[in-house]
Amino acid sequence: MHWLSELEIPLANKFYRTHKFRGKARRNDPCAVVRDQQRKIIACGYLRQLSDAQLLAGVAVVADFRGRGVARLLLNSMAEAYNQPTFTFPYQHLIPFYQSLGFVEEEAGLQPSAILDRFHTYRKQGRDIVVMRYWPQGSVEH
Repeated sequence: MHWLSELEIPLANKFYRTHKFRGKARRNDPCAVVRDQQRKIIACGYLRQLSDAQLLAGVAVVADFRGRGVARLLLNSMAEAYNQPTFTFPYQHLIPFYQSLGFVEEEAGLQPSAILDRFHTYRKQGRDIVVMRYWPQGSVEH
């Protein structure tokens, strides 16, 4: 796993476009990638910085590399940056995977407004997603 510099962020966005994934990292978003042996990006994810939380978004793995632990490697490595309330909106079928990484499903309603606004926008688009929060090891609130 490699954190991209601000100047490298366009590489992540090219990855999303090339593989037809939703996602667009901004220059100030911490963005991480996994590369194959030829140094091509095969997985990407970023942390959208919000006023009172951050959103893990844009998590994508190239189809040929799915089921090989690449997403787990990416997200476990990114966990070092989960140093504030960190939310994500996985599709229903990915809930067990995110739970195995330490995320906990939450009922929508008590999250910061920036999280709730995005969640409701995505739901209105027809996405079958849930709200999950990462609770660091040793967290009292967990």
